[in-house]
Amino acid sequence: MTRSARTACWAGLASAAAVLSLRPLVVTSGWLVGALGVVLTVTGTGLLARALLHRRGAAVVLQVLALVLALTALFGGATTVLGVLPTPATPARFAQLLGDGVQVVQRYSVPAADLRGLRLLMVGGAGLLALAVDVLAVTLRRPALAGVPLAAALGVALALAPGGSSALTLVATAVPYLVLLATGRPDPRWPSPARRRPSGGRPGAARRRPAGTRTGTTAGAVAASSLALALAVPAVVPDLDERALTLDTGTGDTIAVINPILNLKASLGARSDATILTYQTDQDDPAPLRIVTADVFDGETWAPSTGADISRSQRVQDGLSQPPGLSEEVRAQSEVHRTAIAVRGLDQTYLPLPYPALQVEIAGEWLYEQGTLNVVGDGETTRGRDYTVQHLEVSPVEEQLRGAGQAPDDVRERYTALPDSLPQSVRDTALEVTAGASSAYEQAAALQRYFRSTGGFTYSTTAPNDGGSDAVAAFLQDKSGFCVQFASAMAVMARTLGVPARVAIGFLPGEETASGRWRISAQDAHAWPELYFEGVGWVRFEPTPATRTGQSPAYSVPSVQAPAAVPSAAAPAASGPAQAAPSATTSTATAGAAQPGAQGPLTGWQRVAALPWGWIAGGVLVLLVLLTPLVTATVLGRRRWAGVHDGPSSVEAAWADLEDRLGDLGLHWPASATPRRCAALVEAAVDLPAGAAEQLTSLRRAVEATRFGGGAGAAPPPASRARGRGAAAVLERVPAAGDRQQRVVRAQVDEVVEAVASSRPRPVRWRARWFPGAGVRAVLAWWERD
Repeated sequence: MTRSARTACWAGLASAAAVLSLRPLVVTSGWLVGALGVVLTVTGTGLLARALLHRRGAAVVLQVLALVLALTALFGGATTVLGVLPTPATPARFAQLLGDGVQVVQRYSVPAADLRGLRLLMVGGAGLLALAVDVLAVTLRRPALAGVPLAAALGVALALAPGGSSALTLVATAVPYLVLLATGRPDPRWPSPARRRPSGGRPGAARRRPAGTRTGTTAGAVAASSLALALAVPAVVPDLDERALTLDTGTGDTIAVINPILNLKASLGARSDATILTYQTDQDDPAPLRIVTADVFDGETWAPSTGADISRSQRVQDGLSQPPGLSEEVRAQSEVHRTAIAVRGLDQTYLPLPYPALQVEIAGEWLYEQGTLNVVGDGETTRGRDYTVQHLEVSPVEEQLRGAGQAPDDVRERYTALPDSLPQSVRDTALEVTAGASSAYEQAAALQRYFRSTGGFTYSTTAPNDGGSDAVAAFLQDKSGFCVQFASAMAVMARTLGVPARVAIGFLPGEETASGRWRISAQDAHAWPELYFEGVGWVRFEPTPATRTGQSPAYSVPSVQAPAAVPSAAAPAASGPAQAAPSATTSTATAGAAQPGAQGPLTGWQRVAALPWGWIAGGVLVLLVLLTPLVTATVLGRRRWAGVHDGPSSVEAAWADLEDRLGDLGLHWPASATPRRCAALVEAAVDLPAGAAEQLTSLRRAVEATRFGGGAGAAPPPASRARGRGAAAVLERVPAAGDRQQRVVRAQVDEVVEAVASSRPRPVRWRARWFPGAGVRAVLAWWERD
């Protein structure tokens, strides 16, 4: 591999590591696939173009073209031809996506949702980063300047990511960059600083000590020290406070922005009481205004699921689709209301609405998601918007919730998913709290009652210090938190029981300023759980204590409380009709305990997804590493013998094979040594048996005859001649090679190697057998080849 190709590989590796440092900025990792893909595309295109064209300028043009085509394939959508070639409509789509991405960056704090447009910024930025590093390090041959874009990427992660950048990504980026500095070749067209000869020095002194050695040593020491300090200093410096991740408001004209990502360490509570929206409604008891629902829980955050683009035909002005799970019977019993909303101090991509909305009268392009009825702007924001919404007031009765059937399979699969890292204590608490509940409704009511009254919880806007996958468990133990934690805990515990659940983000109804007129401030930001009941749809529950939310919904408080759990060692059953009571209690408790398995048998794909893929991938990687020496040595040997076509090539292959195998046993000879000198080194190091010594001599003479002519060798030794058609005689005549000659010379090599191996310690023989280094050495030699 040429030095230019090696530099390109190290540049691509550094770019990929820098892209990985940006992972904490987005709640999901789906964008990383495209980002690393474009980095590979840019790097691979440069390697291929420079190898074929030998023109660095043309390679840059092809890299830019490859980046454009890759982004077109990923984001061009229906505006492309064959999914790759852009059309006149493609630039407009990219302009729209870029605008959407900029709006997401401006409005949301990290970790941001993988919303429309943000993925284009992340993936396109990764491609530009790889292009810049490759141009600076390879095309311009200025590897030092390649650190500028790399440092910029690391700086973004360091400044914006909660807790700063990862030490692992810092090392993964710094090491390839330091290799670039050490191995990069400067362009001779760029002037280098003049070196001053020490006064009184002799010209020969400069030759004895290469110029720049001291500078390179100093630079390497400074780089290593800086990297060590960068890793060690943060460990002893107190942590800085994390910025608010969910709501950032202030006084005056500051615009509130609700982040759809709920971090369990951050509160939705705001400092400002400034009015952000007002509304007028004909509903006597308004429900909260919902902005968005979050249904993906990773153990630390709730986020909206992202996936396919929303069709532009799903305009809210044309009416929204049927609310998920709502039957015609319940809809006919629901009242239709009309609410006029005026937004002044809220800059949001999602539209605050009562749930479920039927139709929205608003200017601009606003689209709805069918599965959630979330309404998102297609390049629009809520700031300064006045709109009117028709919506339902769904007030289910207790019997409808008790008698709700099982949710569809797709709903259960999506809305009961939980991370494997969820502590078992959360599941145990859910079972304990709902013991005795005979239906999903009774379980939901028991959870709500546990958080609001019987569990001893208190509402507090002070965020806890605990984070990570055990945040819910810590909240259940501390029993103090804010609405995000109450909503998250109830939703997670409902999921452990097999009840589909998600978290809604929005605003409490606010305060009534006049008859039918209401005011909402930033302090009314709120989160609550929604549980799914077939026939009724998504139903709001309110686990946050009344000091924050007031009365809970009437339908969420059952008229008849579930019976208390009965210990397994119950009193003996009485005779007669009373005997049914213990039996009913026992069956009820069993039903409650068995609820987590109510999702039914796992499908084949679910079983596959449930496998510990992290451990499997790690084990496969370790196995590949362990097998690399043996596999590369085997491939090297087969390629070597596959190239044998005559006597001389057979001799050279045998001698190279002997050198590699003896090297694995610890016997090495200089590359400049003659065959006679090599054989002498082996005989001096090992007391070979007579037969092995004769075979080594025969091989040596054959190599000399092949390289230097027939005069170099002598007649074969008597012992070899006595063997009849001896190997040495065959080789020294150098006939056309055939299978028999290959078997002869390989047998000679085997005899010499076995004799040497018998004199080596057992660990050395074992290592040479299972971890031969010849293939690895060949790969490294190819890598260093210029």
